[in-house]
Amino acid sequence: MVSIKDRYAIVGVGESERSKNSGTTPLHMALDAARAALNDAGLEAKDIDGFMSYSEHDSCSSHQLATYLGVRPKYVKDIMGGGSSTEMLIADAVGLIETGQVNTVLIYRSMNGRSGVRMGGGGWDVNMLQNAFEGGSFIIPYGAGSPSQWFGLFATRHMHETGLTQEHLGHVCTSFYEHAQRNPKAYFYGKPLTMEEYKKTPYLSFPFNKHDFCMESDEANAIIVTSAERAKNGKSKPVYIMGISARQCVSHAHYWNNLDEVAADYVAPEVYKMAGVGPEDIHVASIYDCYSWVVLRQLEAYGFAPRGEVGNFVAEGNLRMGGKLPSNTAGGMLSEGYTHGMNNVLEIVRQVRHEYKGTDRQVENCEIGICTGWAGPDIAGAMILRN
Repeated sequence: MVSIKDRYAIVGVGESERSKNSGTTPLHMALDAARAALNDAGLEAKDIDGFMSYSEHDSCSSHQLATYLGVRPKYVKDIMGGGSSTEMLIADAVGLIETGQVNTVLIYRSMNGRSGVRMGGGGWDVNMLQNAFEGGSFIIPYGAGSPSQWFGLFATRHMHETGLTQEHLGHVCTSFYEHAQRNPKAYFYGKPLTMEEYKKTPYLSFPFNKHDFCMESDEANAIIVTSAERAKNGKSKPVYIMGISARQCVSHAHYWNNLDEVAADYVAPEVYKMAGVGPEDIHVASIYDCYSWVVLRQLEAYGFAPRGEVGNFVAEGNLRMGGKLPSNTAGGMLSEGYTHGMNNVLEIVRQVRHEYKGTDRQVENCEIGICTGWAGPDIAGAMILRN
């Protein structure tokens, strides 16, 4: 296999305004995010010849975005997808550039995820969901009709086997809420969370209370990927892709077949091997956090703490600034906003660039970061970046 280590880079990132009710269209927000990313990169729209996006049928098409930016792209792609789609599309962009089909790709996610179609907002047809994925008919008719219920089954099993407690979930939430207090653009900026408050909050779906859920929002994010050679001429400091595992899956399409297996278990060794580093070399992380427990399971999968010791790892404050692995330093999807992980990638790019230098938001001496994607226990991807 051809090594792509350090041969491709992210050269621009940008986002639209974040709100509960944008009052506008996903296309409008996508244009705002794309223009911000172009400005960050020092590029013009005509410099982009590939456009890609992912959605849950709740966005504009990449052809539309290119049209309203005033360009005719050589390549457009719109996929149905959520978590881990960012890493997958970045890998696709690398492949297209590697084969000479395009030079520079803009990837975006734009959604009215709060005021429009909400992943957790109800209105889902249970009968439709039975056909939505393998094995759905075994659990959905019996009341498990949302991601919180599906992932909760995995969480309770994992907690039972490894000694994780509700308080360990709380440490994930309070750490990320603490980070949001340094980010004026975070949804929960100005709204810190104490462990006492977390523990007395009633469950919405065991073992999760409302703080364990990601914060649905209206917003758009954009990322620009190009070759390392072209990146040298850009305005921004390139962030190089050391390794990427685009998207892996578990061994059975009916993923409740084995509650002890998640796709991240397969992603981790591949992404570390490609990057030539191990978990001990990672200085900052963006861990996909649609639910708090998902972070704990990935810390185990990516080798940041051994199985059975993840609880102590987070209780010791290692996800916080100054800890062993400052994570989701913009607040993550639990407290900043939710674009199925792309906002977490924007933050890791900015951390590795040292954009917050001189403030309490900057992770000191961070040179290498990881961002992970999680579509569910069954599908995942990850990427390791350096400055």
